[in-house]
Amino acid sequence: EQLDHPYASNIVTSCFYKYAGHTRNDGIDSHKTQNTKSAGQVTTVKWEMGRRTFDFSNLRPCSIMQREKLPDGQFIYTVMIKNRPGLVQEDIIPKGQMHVVSSVPRGAIRFTDKMYSTDQHLTNAFRHEIGIPNEIFPEAWKDL
Repeated sequence: EQLDHPYASNIVTSCFYKYAGHTRNDGIDSHKTQNTKSAGQVTTVKWEMGRRTFDFSNLRPCSIMQREKLPDGQFIYTVMIKNRPGLVQEDIIPKGQMHVVSSVPRGAIRFTDKMYSTDQHLTNAFRHEIGIPNEIFPEAWKDL
């Protein structure tokens, strides 16, 4: 599908997923990769809806690996979750580890702008200070 109709170059897929909530005792299947050049690991876990799963702090880049159609017509995806800048330490996937999440619903996948690709980052973007005189604000507001 992506070969025939690729996404625009400024778009990336992102998934709502909380990495810190998963530990080895919660059903994660971890195994060594067959690639002898890297000593990395592949960690596979099933996507779960949590209380704050759809907080934007849990939106992170992902690559779609597989799509599966359910009997009710909905789609679920298998994705590889990636790190993004600004994550807290417990949400960072260790270097050399591939973190695969299965059964991700379509609603948990978004198209987002690639970093620094929006119009506000154009070199010719209009930027100017907006001067507002203090006299137009009530005195009560100025105390905040």
